Amino acid sequence: MELRGRERQTAYRILAQTEGKTVWDSGKVPSERMRAAYPEALSSRQRVETDAAGEWSEQAFFETGLLSAGDWTAKWISGNYRVNRKKRYPADCFRKVFSVSDVRRARLYVTACGVYEVHINGRRAGNFVLAPGHTDYTKRIQYQTYDVTSLIKEGENALTCELADGWYRGSCGAWGLKNQYGTQTKLLLQLEVYGADGSCTRICSDESCSGATTAPSALRTTRTGRSWRPPAPLLTAGGQNLQSAKSYPSRRTTCRSPSTKGLLLPGSS
Repeated sequence: MELRGRERQTAYRILAQTEGKTVWDSGKVPSERMRAAYPEALSSRQRVETDAAGEWSEQAFFETGLLSAGDWTAKWISGNYRVNRKKRYPADCFRKVFSVSDVRRARLYVTACGVYEVHINGRRAGNFVLAPGHTDYTKRIQYQTYDVTSLIKEGENALTCELADGWYRGSCGAWGLKNQYGTQTKLLLQLEVYGADGSCTRICSDESCSGATTAPSALRTTRTGRSWRPPAPLLTAGGQNLQSAKSYPSRRTTCRSPSTKGLLLPGSS
């Protein structure tokens, strides 16, 4: 509800529903506060839609991700090669083809020890640049959730994911330190596609992933240029303490081309 002129809020009432059933009714609460904490227990994948009573506001909603380790059926995968700590490596590129007959909604849950970029049928999932962002991998690994319903079609689909060093294995800081958190980049990805009858088809990172022969975007690492290769996937031990991302994503807002080009020779100014 938008307040106008000299109007002010003196109370609120919030109704919250999941699948058409009321899960919380705050009742009328005398308060000028513009927010309230949701008091009920939540389950994984739960969508809660809210309305504010009075002059009804526009409907809002929030949706939970995967709240427990048991919700993940995906497996951590990595490129199948031995890492030389003194060398830099191109991005790995994984691919999986799948078919679905009915698409009503789809959610992609994904993270990496490194940085990732996912494309479905050639279109990018989300707009997070250098996801999952920087974190202390010794304490947590943050995963992202994307609504990818519009990217999936009935019939055959192709999912491609690029995996690069990022802050996990890449060159970081003023001194270009490498391998700060580990030497083996790895990926965890779980796509859930729901049909009209509520059935769920899961497409997960596992040993059935193949190496892609083309990279949709040639993902860039944090300090070096773009390069990629199609690896054979290797199952690997995953990171601990998976949690939904709490940090704000970095996004590409503007792309600019250089107005002039020139060659600077030694001694020129």
